[in-house]
Amino acid sequence: MGKTILLVGAGHMGRSALGMLARQIPDARFKVVDRSPENLALGIAVDPKRIEGELRDITNGGLDADGVDLVLNFAGPFFLGSDAAARAAIAAGAAYVDVCDDAEGTQTILNLHQAALERTVPVITGGGNSPGISNWLACDILKSNRNVDGIQIVWITRERDPGGLAVLRHMLHMTVAPCPIWRDGRMEYSKGFQPQTAMSFDVPAPFGKIEAYDTAHPEPLTLARYRPDLRLIQCKGSLYPGWANQAFSTLGRIGFAHDDLTVKVGDQTIQPIEVLWKLLWGRHNANPPRERPAYTQINVIGLEGDRPVVMHTITDESDMSRGTGIGMAAAALALLEGDVPSGANGVEAIPFERGLNHFRALSVAEGAFADGIVVTRF
Repeated sequence: MGKTILLVGAGHMGRSALGMLARQIPDARFKVVDRSPENLALGIAVDPKRIEGELRDITNGGLDADGVDLVLNFAGPFFLGSDAAARAAIAAGAAYVDVCDDAEGTQTILNLHQAALERTVPVITGGGNSPGISNWLACDILKSNRNVDGIQIVWITRERDPGGLAVLRHMLHMTVAPCPIWRDGRMEYSKGFQPQTAMSFDVPAPFGKIEAYDTAHPEPLTLARYRPDLRLIQCKGSLYPGWANQAFSTLGRIGFAHDDLTVKVGDQTIQPIEVLWKLLWGRHNANPPRERPAYTQINVIGLEGDRPVVMHTITDESDMSRGTGIGMAAAALALLEGDVPSGANGVEAIPFERGLNHFRALSVAEGAFADGIVVTRF
């Protein structure tokens, strides 16, 4: 009998993974839950014969995962700290993976470790591209290079459009949220996307020399659990073109990144970020189509002391939703195969060889990450 997969959140990234899994597992059945009628309809349309939908806001109405083998959670923004989907999966005895890329949301899921152990359920947080594939690449570097004692993850993205509201909220949140850095046996925190945290990196085409900034991604939280002996674990990010980094940093600091801020416009009370999102989408839709390529690149650098010795790079000529979908689909396929330990963990709990094998196969099937994993030695 085929597997039953429950997907929460059918936005761009959720539909990306849903389509891949529907193609990879022809005998699986899917249930999609979303609070947006438009997203729900688009999710069902991926394969109407095998996908049923439910219109529901799980933050208010909960989630029923009974009879499900695997729960995939794309319902951001994750920094709000909802663990409703993970708790529903644990209660139902279903495996779970989410696409959380915020430090706060990651810790919320890791706090469910004992509950997941008691139900012998694998609960994985941080699937996707970064975190996700980035963590597996780090594990690969650490196994192949015994003298490496530090990991730097540098992600770069250039998008064609502003994306969904949850994506925009996440990007702005990173400009004000504390950024975890594992250094010399303890976690410390810096400010996100601030000029004082800038570092220059020479990375493969199409970017070349870039500046990247401390970012509130959770790789240090889960990689430090996996390898607490490491001297440094740090994640930096960069938007392309470079001016976008300063723009997002400024918008975040003047108030668009704070959820507790509302304003009155006539008789309506709104969050300023919603106005910003509508403005960005309005400008995007009003301008004639431009041939501006989208790129996503992840660079994972192994350090000996302060010296870079090896870098693993993956580059996709597409919006980040495709790479994130591949990472989540790879994690989902690995979980469905079993032999992933119970408890709440990062993707390091999935054997990295298995995860990267699924990543490679999915990339070929989807025509993504054409160069594969590029290894640079310094």
